[in-house]
Amino acid sequence: MVELTPTVPAQPECDLALLIVEARYERIHAAYMLAASAAAMGRTVLLFGMGAGVCAFCREWAGLEDGAGASMRERAGVAGLDVLRDAVVEMGGVLMVCDSGVKTLGVGAVDLLEQVQVVGLPSFFDRAGNARQLVF
Repeated sequence: MVELTPTVPAQPECDLALLIVEARYERIHAAYMLAASAAAMGRTVLLFGMGAGVCAFCREWAGLEDGAGASMRERAGVAGLDVLRDAVVEMGGVLMVCDSGVKTLGVGAVDLLEQVQVVGLPSFFDRAGNARQLVF
């Protein structure tokens, strides 16, 4: 008797994994700028939110600290968070948040973008593989 093993679709190797752990505008903006740039260069990008950083993956930007940078960038003609995040998603960036951060912040599925996967840390490590990891 031949045993069949279900095939799990292979995920592309991740080039860059960005961990967002704070809700500060400047840090989130920097993370999305790096992610968008890397994705535009054809690199596979993973963004992972932990703790307060989960707010970077919500439909609304509630809970974001130090939002003064938004108006400064708008006046300068620099892409804001919505534009950057949309670009990352359109270019195939993977968005994940830690289940413990979701629970801690009281965030529900309706609060998160539909592309966001709620996972535990082991799933993040599995997906990130040997990628360069930066923390924001």
